[in-house]
Amino acid sequence: MIATALDRAWRVVFTGSSFLFFFLGGIFLSYVALPVLSLLVREPGARARLCRRAVQRTWVLFHDYMRFTRLLRYDPRRVELDLPRRPFVLVSNHPTLVDVTALAAAVPDLVVVAKRSMMKNFMVGPLLRRCRHIDAGDGSTFAGVNVFEQALCHLRAGTPVLLFPEGTRSPERGLGEFRLGAFQIAARAGVPLVPLLLRCEPPTLMRGQPWYRIPERTAVLSVARGGATGGAGPGSAGALPGRAGLAGRGRGVAGGRGVAGRFRRLEEPWKTSSWTSRSSSSRA
Repeated sequence: MIATALDRAWRVVFTGSSFLFFFLGGIFLSYVALPVLSLLVREPGARARLCRRAVQRTWVLFHDYMRFTRLLRYDPRRVELDLPRRPFVLVSNHPTLVDVTALAAAVPDLVVVAKRSMMKNFMVGPLLRRCRHIDAGDGSTFAGVNVFEQALCHLRAGTPVLLFPEGTRSPERGLGEFRLGAFQIAARAGVPLVPLLLRCEPPTLMRGQPWYRIPERTAVLSVARGGATGGAGPGSAGALPGRAGLAGRGRGVAGGRGVAGRFRRLEEPWKTSSWTSRSSSSRA
């Protein structure tokens, strides 16, 4: 009993230190490392790719730290998703606070649609902008069009894009409503849409949960891939109407409903048997 309480207390301390790692690392990258790296490359696209590679390696170290301190069992080096060789749109549920770093550490050269508050944050905002991640904006129609156009530019340049169709963190062991934007982007760009399922057991770092409220044991984060939809054809992202509107809901459109349905079949039993997937559950 005492040993368990002490173990939990230490993990609370290490959880706080992980946040410190994240923000201090963000400051170093934003104001020292990435500005120096940017001097080495003149072409803007190549400069952003170099910055994304440096940040990806930092996120790998970040997850190494959380695994070493027994906060979260996840190793991005062991994630095998067999992703398309051409550009694609990645969609995922969003169960924890560290999903973005987990996927960015595992998928090379990934561009993320980031919250406006993070883009403006003085510690990590410069980092996000130097990597040319996409500002999600304020939720207005204009902001949605801006996300749409920036995502298309990245895809046409050969860069994969990650979006969370729920627009926020998922409810515990469940899913929120899907927004249509990710499916529209894949349709317009004519690229595959690749659905991922993230699972965290026991749940931790959820929406509305204080950072210090950690589970009794080390959480395990795993990633499973569903079958990618093609760039065209019935039921695929490419079959979506091109102008159905960014504010629509995925369940009302063929492609959106298809991918959302794959997630929702996992929502009740919370198993991955219906996915034609490769899964990665990292071990310490």
